[in-house]
Amino acid sequence: MGAVQKLATVVIIGLVALATVLVVYLADEPNRRGGQAGDQEHLAIERGTELYIQYCLQCHGPSGLGSSAAAGEEPQRVGGILNQAYSNPDPERIAVYQSDNPAEQNEAADFIRYRLQYGVPEDPRRTDKSMPAFGRDLNVEEINDLVYLIMNGDWNYVYNQAVLTTGESVAQAECDAGDAEACEQVEDPEPVYPTVPATPVPESEDTGATSGAGAEAGESGGVTLEAQDPAAWSETAITVAPGDTIQVVNAGLTNHDFTVDELGIAEVLSEEPVTIAIPEDAQPGEYEFYCSVPGHREQGMVGTLTIT
Repeated sequence: MGAVQKLATVVIIGLVALATVLVVYLADEPNRRGGQAGDQEHLAIERGTELYIQYCLQCHGPSGLGSSAAAGEEPQRVGGILNQAYSNPDPERIAVYQSDNPAEQNEAADFIRYRLQYGVPEDPRRTDKSMPAFGRDLNVEEINDLVYLIMNGDWNYVYNQAVLTTGESVAQAECDAGDAEACEQVEDPEPVYPTVPATPVPESEDTGATSGAGAEAGESGGVTLEAQDPAAWSETAITVAPGDTIQVVNAGLTNHDFTVDELGIAEVLSEEPVTIAIPEDAQPGEYEFYCSVPGHREQGMVGTLTIT
């Protein structure tokens, strides 16, 4: 009888211990879920920041100020204001980002997602978009990460990541050009402020020799063309002859290339001039040249190459 009692006592103690562990586990479930949710939110911010630097930085700036001059420390850019912490919410504003109001949050999420997918203006037939449509370049998860960043991100963090990423790009470019010291700085680069896109000069104010009908080949048969940030060519009309060459250089920090589908030309650009030869058997006519980096063609980085 004593052995049975001892066994029963052990079973009871085991059941009590198991029940205690289960109660503690269930009691900690909210904290565990909260930790998992926090990790997912942190990852969404990191992914959104990487996408922002790649697709949005040049137009909206490292702090998301865009065309706002309220901060006074950064120059204006062409994009809209994403960081609304620098000004009081405007009652007439279409959407208020980072709001505590659930209704405003829903409206903002829908508004941002729609803009990312369809651009401005949203009509897909329009080629004169002030903001490109990223619906084909970004998948649903990537668009959601950008939406989450704009609505919940810390713009100081975005700024710091932007200047570090730009510094890494500058160091890598100098390293590729043969600077051994820059190669050592690629892994731990100095922060570099992203350049502001150049403001296009109206043709009536352009005093260069290439105004009007576009750049033409000189006596040496060469034409110089610059790819500029965020997505523009220094010239949108070039006239050459079969066998001529074009010197194309990336004058910005964003990746660019020079593509002419009909002539089989697709050259990645760098800060050093790239010589592109027009085929000797190229037929006279007009050809479209453009940058094939996602979003750049939609922003208007397109020109006409005329072969005489």
